[in-house]
Amino acid sequence: MRKMLFTVVGFVLLFSCQNNSKPVLKKPVLKVVKLENSKSDDNEVYNLASVDTLPKYPGGIEKFHAFLKKNYVIPEEVIKNEALGHPVFATIKIEKDGTVSEIEIIRDFGYGSGPELKRVLKLSSNWVPAIKDGKPVRCLYSIPYYVY
Repeated sequence: MRKMLFTVVGFVLLFSCQNNSKPVLKKPVLKVVKLENSKSDDNEVYNLASVDTLPKYPGGIEKFHAFLKKNYVIPEEVIKNEALGHPVFATIKIEKDGTVSEIEIIRDFGYGSGPELKRVLKLSSNWVPAIKDGKPVRCLYSIPYYVY
């Protein structure tokens, strides 16, 4: 009888000590707040990925490459040192009115290749500006140019 009593008490204790409740996970309540009349900086410069419409050279990118090829004068040092085929990397900012500003040579291979590309980019005609939210915006544009 004692064994049976201990067995019953043991089972009662065993099953009563189990935690059958599931942990309560509360999901945080997230609210989306749309800011009305939030003003963005008028002079903010956007990258190509963040605009709705990309800036365009009149006639397309092929015309732009033709313009570069026509106006870029290969420096004598490049020819003398057999350095043709190397790239020059530049960035330009295309303003809201389409003008090109802040021309910066990021990397060149020397022999006057960078300053020559900068000179040619200054001659560039106005672009069609980038569009974001229906308005023209300033945009940063990267240009790789291979000297041939």
